[in-house]
Amino acid sequence: MLPFVISSGVTNLNFIPSNGGFLDLLFHQTRLTFEIFGWPKPPFSINLIQLIIILFLAFAINGATERLTGRKVSLALAVIITVIGAYLFSTYVLLPFDFSIEGVRIVAAILGALIIAVFYTLIVGKGK
Repeated sequence: MLPFVISSGVTNLNFIPSNGGFLDLLFHQTRLTFEIFGWPKPPFSINLIQLIIILFLAFAINGATERLTGRKVSLALAVIITVIGAYLFSTYVLLPFDFSIEGVRIVAAILGALIIAVFYTLIVGKGK
């Protein structure tokens, strides 16, 4: 029998120092905030390094979605789907085996983006 350790917190890996230097200013303090008619509260906010990580995840999710559904999704749409899926799963689903890189919960982002992308592709593809 293997002992399992379930931690209540998500392990966070930071590669860029947050010491107030140039890299901190460029990657951590440059923010993009989304809010539509006052929703969500607080507004969804993402910094530059998180956006770069989401872009890398979008490439992987786009490839997996193409393999699962047989239909192509444009890269811009894959990024939007990845952001929406990552936001939904990071907000509403807490996985005990999740970890985050620079504040992006990787497993939740992959699962959320993959589920949203597959459903979107199948629903849109049905009309064609």
